[in-house]
Amino acid sequence: MEQTDLDRAQQQIKSLAQVLPEFGPEAQADLQLNPALKIYLDFFKLPEPCDQLQLLAGKLTKGGQQTHLMLWKPPQSKGSVVIVHGYLDHTGLYGHLIKQLLERQLTVVCFDLIGHGLSSGEPASIDSFDQYVEQLNLVLEASADLCPAPLHGIGQSTGGAILLKQLFDQDDGRDHRFVSLNLLAPLVQPRKWKIDRWLFKLTRPFRPTMNRVFRENSQDKEFLHFVRHMDPFQPHRLPAAWVSAMAEWVVEIGQYPENPFAINVIQGDQDSTVDWQHNINVLQSKFPNMGLHIIQQAGHHLVNEASGLREEIFAALKL
Repeated sequence: MEQTDLDRAQQQIKSLAQVLPEFGPEAQADLQLNPALKIYLDFFKLPEPCDQLQLLAGKLTKGGQQTHLMLWKPPQSKGSVVIVHGYLDHTGLYGHLIKQLLERQLTVVCFDLIGHGLSSGEPASIDSFDQYVEQLNLVLEASADLCPAPLHGIGQSTGGAILLKQLFDQDDGRDHRFVSLNLLAPLVQPRKWKIDRWLFKLTRPFRPTMNRVFRENSQDKEFLHFVRHMDPFQPHRLPAAWVSAMAEWVVEIGQYPENPFAINVIQGDQDSTVDWQHNINVLQSKFPNMGLHIIQQAGHHLVNEASGLREEIFAALKL
């Protein structure tokens, strides 16, 4: 794609945030009436609506926060899956997983976290992971009548942390909404955290943001190139506020009691983003019924690993 064409496509994709309708049954995707949505789906290679696939695309607005939400529904849905993406990700990067779930005849819900993708908010920033959980609960409420049971949750990295926090925070007697939780390289503690947390404490008063390092977190070179050079939603500065929120999460998860829920954890053994051996030990201590799948040679971004590894990763999903 020529640079001028890329720039034009990126601008049109970003404009989609202003033209999305309020999410609901009436937010049926019409690609003729909404050319920006057509460009978005083509650019990120996401499934388009057709006779055998319904697509709802809209926004949820609450307290000044706008959440971008998409729902794909096959005609004979056997259940539903809510995908919670990772930090610095967005719905557009989850096409492989969305297509895999649709092949299993599952309704798929995907939304952009606060400050990510088409959702509003300071780019890549958050004050507390509580805000992510509140956003997830809002999405669940808005999509409940459109999602056939049973309901499953899949979280990549920070998305896994959000699903874990929502599970732990349900202390008011309500039944947990998800019948299964699949956590891909879940964030419990980042790699080299014992060293980095002290550097962060020393430098934060002088550095409200930090330079982003694009990591080689997958063996899919095409994906790595796309994220670094083509994706219009990738920030190049990381806010210190998010690191503080993550630091609170690292402490918080260590304080939670044991939980009988049988989470399913999928982890690459070449992950250099999270401290995965430590994380597995923590999760096993909290979840005695946990399932675990270690994927040899896989990095951190499991939903966008090389195709052979991705097949193994998706085969390990418990749905």
